[in-house]
Amino acid sequence: MFDLCVVGGGMSGMTAAITAARLGSKVLLIEKNNKLGKKIYATGNGKCNLGNTYIDYSRHYNSTDDNYIDFLLDSCGDMPTKDLTDFFASCGIYITEKNGYLYPNSMQASAVVWAMIDELKRLNVDIWLDACVENIHKKDDVFEVKTRDTIVKSKKLILSCGGNSYSKLGGSMVGYDIAKGLGHDIIPLRPSLCGLITKEDMSSLAGVRVHSKASLICDASETHSEEGELQFTEYGLSGIMIFNLSSKVGKILKQGKSISVVIDLIPNISENDFYSIIQLNSNRTVLGMLNSIINDKLAGYILKLSNISPKDKISSLDKKALYDILCDLKKFNLDIVDIKDYDNAQLTAGGVDISKVSSKTLMSKIVDGLYITGELLDIDGLCGGYNIAFAVLSGIKAGYCSYDKNK
Repeated sequence: MFDLCVVGGGMSGMTAAITAARLGSKVLLIEKNNKLGKKIYATGNGKCNLGNTYIDYSRHYNSTDDNYIDFLLDSCGDMPTKDLTDFFASCGIYITEKNGYLYPNSMQASAVVWAMIDELKRLNVDIWLDACVENIHKKDDVFEVKTRDTIVKSKKLILSCGGNSYSKLGGSMVGYDIAKGLGHDIIPLRPSLCGLITKEDMSSLAGVRVHSKASLICDASETHSEEGELQFTEYGLSGIMIFNLSSKVGKILKQGKSISVVIDLIPNISENDFYSIIQLNSNRTVLGMLNSIINDKLAGYILKLSNISPKDKISSLDKKALYDILCDLKKFNLDIVDIKDYDNAQLTAGGVDISKVSSKTLMSKIVDGLYITGELLDIDGLCGGYNIAFAVLSGIKAGYCSYDKNK
């Protein structure tokens, strides 16, 4: 009999197991992969972005629940960055900051995984690898966890199984299926932190990168916007700024609504600046002039939209033609038809309905003694370490609250 069984050996599960074991719980950690922290190795391009020095719950997270900000404040606290760095330091991980992003000082994800595994071993946490959980039910106030090979009993249970993204790294529906089997509703899932597929053929611009501002337009109104580097791809749009919009795009598409993205390709150049550049380049070709402010492939695409020859001299164009070019640069419109699939998404949005989970303890309001953390919950964050931050902070909360102080 274990005091606590944690299902899922990713960031949230390892954090929960460490926290509970430090308090004195006898802990079992079950992982379906052949090693712990498999997804962690891929985070931050292998550098492992552990968090951010600035975390604003209202700006950096999404949920279908209108009260998700209060949920995050209760579950993760009002000093999330300090709690993050304190936890990692307690595991022997030295954190460094780079432009607001937090990384292990070695800039290697292995430093994080190895340190956490060493801490789990020091605390004598039982670790089962290659153990697929097939069923969980509660009987006489005890959880019975059935794997392919055996049934184990535990007084408390934490689900930290992660989401459905990156199946090659262990992403699956297991956690959602278990939570649903225990009585929880699952908010419809969708890929997040992924590229956007456009109606228009962008293949001629594949590989082109540009600093821009992108705004989502739905029902003739702007819903959200992001600024940063955008990358054109064969299927449409990519880049961190696009990833940060993908959860909102997926949610709108799930509602059956149409959505487009309007891109300012020259956000640092005003209308007056544009006409000043035209005057300075009046004797050049329009392609030459445009190449002074944007990528030549993108310039060619813009001119094709306006039916203007790239060899035309600036001085030969009338005011309307110049204004059309400006509009295409400042309001480059693309229709979004879909988002990339789970194997091309860093995260899964949607998940366990947080209204049925206590924000103060992360214990289920449906099943006493059941706790749910991280990506399984209907909370998803932007790029920048926010999802690992939530995984860790929710793991700490669940691990702490699962400890039986009367044992």
